[in-house]
Amino acid sequence: MKIRHLIKLCLLIGLLSACGKPATPPATPTVTIAPTATVPAPTPTPRPGEPSAWFRDAIVYEIVPRSFYDSNGDGMGDLRGITTRLDYIQWLGANTLWLTPIFSSTSASGLDVMDFYSVAPGLGTKDDFVELVNQAHNRKMRVVMDLVTAYTSNEFPQFKESLGKLDSRFSDWYQWANTAHTTYKGYANLRTLPLLNHKNAAVQAFLIQVAQDWLRTGVDGFRLGDATSVPHEFWKSFRQAVKQVNPSALLLGEVWESDAAKLAPYFQDEFDVLFDVPLYYALAAQPARNGGGLLNGVGSPANLDTALGVTQLFSPTAQLMRFAGAHNTNRLASLVNQDVARERVAAALILTLPGAPMIYYGDEIGMPGSLGTGAFTDEYRRAPMDWAKSGQATGMTRWFKDAAKVIKPDDGISVEEQQNVKDSLLSLYQTLIAQRKGHAALRGSNMQVVASLCKACYAYLRWDSNDFYLVAFNFSNQTQSVTFDLVKTPRAVSGAGEDVLRGGTISMPSNGRYTLTMDAWDARVLHWGK
Repeated sequence: MKIRHLIKLCLLIGLLSACGKPATPPATPTVTIAPTATVPAPTPTPRPGEPSAWFRDAIVYEIVPRSFYDSNGDGMGDLRGITTRLDYIQWLGANTLWLTPIFSSTSASGLDVMDFYSVAPGLGTKDDFVELVNQAHNRKMRVVMDLVTAYTSNEFPQFKESLGKLDSRFSDWYQWANTAHTTYKGYANLRTLPLLNHKNAAVQAFLIQVAQDWLRTGVDGFRLGDATSVPHEFWKSFRQAVKQVNPSALLLGEVWESDAAKLAPYFQDEFDVLFDVPLYYALAAQPARNGGGLLNGVGSPANLDTALGVTQLFSPTAQLMRFAGAHNTNRLASLVNQDVARERVAAALILTLPGAPMIYYGDEIGMPGSLGTGAFTDEYRRAPMDWAKSGQATGMTRWFKDAAKVIKPDDGISVEEQQNVKDSLLSLYQTLIAQRKGHAALRGSNMQVVASLCKACYAYLRWDSNDFYLVAFNFSNQTQSVTFDLVKTPRAVSGAGEDVLRGGTISMPSNGRYTLTMDAWDARVLHWGK
């Protein structure tokens, strides 16, 4: 308790005094969200030793709280704002929220944690977080929070008390670079992020206690970033302690490695799910550079065979989360130079593959954002959610002063401009999500790549006893006519089906050879049911 009181004292002195009262926002129209459709909760199929089986049916929506929705007009997005917009998220179809760090911090990113037991003043309170979790649960949605475990802020009380003080009870909490404890190792060589010493039993106990206490708020699990900065031994102990409180709590690890073999150890009594970084590299090439990867026509679609074949290295209960963008990468739209056709290809791929798909807020409407230079860097990738055609509306956040470079009026990129508009990017996401939620074949593990003579194309089958899908992509600038031999498929397919994205009825030829004409940068999802 003494440590907690000290942290709160530091917050009062160092943070709260800096908070001024922003100007009242101008009166602008509120974006209207369509009524939420009632969708029954899916029933996951657990596997032996897999307590977090619910994630196999997850459709994840990542939110940067300060950017999403402002509930009180102070210009900062907040937890109550997310609760206010649960209708929109449910309308979209996502059923799992992942929030970037919400702790009291010395930076906008939330990574420089000052107090693990309080919410950053601009984001709300712990009670607001509990209310968000409860309201999400009422809608059969789950909430995963970001937990920083590799480092703290250099303003963290334990660090300040141990810097240069060999007799401090916290002297062994950090990774020191000299015997006088005046220099230290920082994450990415940043002095603001001193690395914790996870070999210290007191550090282990502290982090485990933090996790267990937050689990008691009802949160459904943790996203744990920079996992490679923490020893495997700690993760094993951490997992055991978390599962003691809630066996179904999710442990989602970020291991930023393109080599799948380096992911495998983290599935050994450590994490339930890892980000599918190998697939991301195949699609995008680099998280901070645009124009590369398969989504830009660089490389062969056959590279997906390697990226998607990594699961054979993992345990049967291991899960991967597929993504084409996140808060720490350039946005999907910027990656492909705002070519909506390529954005649609990425969405269709992520939402029809095995493994839980993750959507970064704003990607569903095509918001741009790339790593900046100078005063603003990651802020461009975490800009305010664009709710309105005018670029201004009640609830739109104003914390990022350079947002005009990302948020523009009347550009077609907003919820208001795309919601319920046929063929919009937002409608595509909703259609694909509804298809995935409504058909277990797209949530299961059955997948078989289908060969063709088109070197710029990639196609696969997804099926179960009720449904059969042919999903095909054209990763080129030319129209392609492709014939797929579907005679020897895992299950018989015949008769009429549906073209999910274009609409209309399709028919399987009696000889099982299906010819498909695809436009440049096209995604096709063909479905046959019983």
